[in-house]
Amino acid sequence: MFSHFPVHVSVAVQGGYDDNVNTTSTGTQGSGFVNATLLLDMKVGTPRTTLELATTTGFNYFFDNVENQYEPNLNLTLTLQHKASTRLILDVPGYFSYQTEPNFEAGLGTNRRNGNYFFTQDHLAATYLWLPRFATRTSYNFIGVKYDNISTGLFEDRVEQSFGNEFRFLVMPTTNLVAEYRFEVINYAHEGEVIFPAIFDPFGNKISPAVRLQRDSTTHFLLGGFDQAFSPRLNGSFRGGAEFRDYDASGETSSPYFEANLTYKLGKDTSVAWTNHYGIEEGDVGTSQTRQSFRTGLTGQHNLTSRVQASVALYYWHDDYAELQTGTVVTPGFTEDSFDINLQLGYALSQHLNAQVGYSHTEVSSGEVAREYSRNRVWAGFNFAF
Repeated sequence: MFSHFPVHVSVAVQGGYDDNVNTTSTGTQGSGFVNATLLLDMKVGTPRTTLELATTTGFNYFFDNVENQYEPNLNLTLTLQHKASTRLILDVPGYFSYQTEPNFEAGLGTNRRNGNYFFTQDHLAATYLWLPRFATRTSYNFIGVKYDNISTGLFEDRVEQSFGNEFRFLVMPTTNLVAEYRFEVINYAHEGEVIFPAIFDPFGNKISPAVRLQRDSTTHFLLGGFDQAFSPRLNGSFRGGAEFRDYDASGETSSPYFEANLTYKLGKDTSVAWTNHYGIEEGDVGTSQTRQSFRTGLTGQHNLTSRVQASVALYYWHDDYAELQTGTVVTPGFTEDSFDINLQLGYALSQHLNAQVGYSHTEVSSGEVAREYSRNRVWAGFNFAF
């Protein structure tokens, strides 16, 4: 319809049922819902500069009287690459989102609904080829999290900034060995504020002092790894080493660290991506300053026929929350496992109109029984794109 128009437009309308809208362990409440979404996608570029922008504007409306009956879903994805010279390449990817649902892919925020929240992940990198086999990649990463609900934002709102430098050695045409150093600074918006008041016995004696938020930290990463092109369609990267974190108020801790990514693309019909991460992450609960986390995610898409397309997204988190000591009172740590699966099937009714059905399931099992929940969601709808 607009063969030379750089902006692609997609409109989707869906309806379905959610059996645990508020992600609670007891007193679960189900509700029917409708969803409307507008997606704009633009790709422009020259041989030296490429720019891709994609924005989604949508909302869910739940028919029953549940918390956050109107649920926003607003996001913007930006990818910019500029080849300043034959030696220097600049990359600027960014992601901005305002939503309610937990985001198991990004790994930011809580693993349940806690009201609307904003988060952003932004990256700036400069790759310079010094010699035919030696290059450096210098980067800056910015992460921001902000919840509308102050009871959650009190221990969630923060800014994470990291600076890194990779030294890349091309040992084979398909293999880069990498040595990397990163420095990370994390600052909480409510650092020093009381998150739990002091506890007194009936005689006025203080049992435990007030608990204040003390989570600001700096972290050093020492990493090594490789980037490998196994074939023209299969690529992978691995980083492993150690991280050394220093909390401003409570001292030092360290941990092994690794991250790995694998992507496979078989033409336009099949694509698969697998991501893994292990290391120290933010506590995400009021009773724990930090946690050891393993996260893995698998996404895939396959065209079953010229008209039928299927996609799947699987995410698993394992978290070990550290204990919290306040004076003589110790709040024990606990472990938690989160599993999330999303399935979608689409059928092309015409060149521009698709019918879609989907199912998602989330399961959280925890050492804190009150944090456990199970959730199922089914939906169906139509998507019109031009």
